[in-house]
Amino acid sequence: MKQISKITIALLIFLSFAISQQLVDGIAAIVGEKTILNSEVQQMTYQLAQQQEINLANNQSQYEKIYNQALREIINMHIVELQAEVDSVYVKERDVNMTVQQQIDQYIAQIGSEEKLVEYFQMPLEKIKSTLFDRVESQMVVQKMQQNKFQDISVTRPEVVQYYYANKDSLPQIPERVDISHILIKPKPSKVNSEKTRSRLLEIRNQILNDSISFADAARKYSEDPGSAQNGGTFGFVPKGTFVKAFEKTAFALEKDEVSDIVETEFGLHIIKLIEKRGENINVAHILLSIKAGEADNQSTINKLSTLKDSLGQGADFASIAIKHSEDTDVEINQGHLGEFPIETFQIESFKTIVKDMSVDEVSDPFQSEYGFHIIKLNNRKPIETIKLNTHYGILQNMLTNEKRVTAWDEWLNSLYSEFYVDIK
Repeated sequence: MKQISKITIALLIFLSFAISQQLVDGIAAIVGEKTILNSEVQQMTYQLAQQQEINLANNQSQYEKIYNQALREIINMHIVELQAEVDSVYVKERDVNMTVQQQIDQYIAQIGSEEKLVEYFQMPLEKIKSTLFDRVESQMVVQKMQQNKFQDISVTRPEVVQYYYANKDSLPQIPERVDISHILIKPKPSKVNSEKTRSRLLEIRNQILNDSISFADAARKYSEDPGSAQNGGTFGFVPKGTFVKAFEKTAFALEKDEVSDIVETEFGLHIIKLIEKRGENINVAHILLSIKAGEADNQSTINKLSTLKDSLGQGADFASIAIKHSEDTDVEINQGHLGEFPIETFQIESFKTIVKDMSVDEVSDPFQSEYGFHIIKLNNRKPIETIKLNTHYGILQNMLTNEKRVTAWDEWLNSLYSEFYVDIK
């Protein structure tokens, strides 16, 4: 098995506790009408301990400290969700599903394979996704509230200067950084894999039409949409404009209880059932099967990137090649340039591994991340530096701005405790 990163271990801890049936049950707190169980706080406690590299074994005082921290974080999250309802702030289900899928892809890449992840938990991948769904949705709501309320906080130059001289002896060093560009290509499923997935979904549709299985049961059993599968494929009533175009066009054309033919979107293949339509609002259920690339498709992508690397080695311009071939959604804007990153804090583990030993102007061999296959060019490498006012004003400005936003966020959160019912047991 591949080496498992800290973020993967945190996921395994979270999922193991979430799925286990041997948790100590009991109520830790109540927020509004939401009950927080001890088991949920334990999940967060061990996740935080792992992230902070703290061993909780035989360490009761540390356990209690982090348990209280976890409980407070969960309560805060639910309070923010209650306020989000008041403010009509929400996140789209499809965005949550995409984030869940990206995380699952990352964990699969790190733990070794989808089969190993499924084997570890002894349950289908869809169940693992559904376990993550609520947590990811809550995190996205909190992030959106933070952006809406505190993004406009800024600082003046005199404030930055005062901050620097008050804290210069305790400021952290700037870690080693790398400036990189990349080209991303996503493997394209072969026609054979696409037709195989289409045939499987057609079989499911025929079972539904023949009354061998209900649409809801088929969705729970087969659908790869973690957000709706557990609800029998249903979304509830949503307004027109919520779904992607191909899906929505088909959904609004259906009659009540009608099951559609197969519809293809960027998420995969769907069949859709209309439950009810009220003017511009619609309630539908769907079953999604994603079209997965096979080993041959992956190898074809690697070969293409290797050819591009050879062209770059012969003097081709990286930006031009990136604009022509990269599938990064921002490539037209950044021409493949990702920017500068501290090497030890790369969020994408495979990038950190590849870049660590590269030389300036070197282009990497093709490698895989959760987003697809890449080649990277190392544009520059900067050593560890001590923060100085004139040289690093922008960094100091960001540090102070973030501190002000955190303070404002904490004050706002504390004020919400008087707005909603909170009972800590």
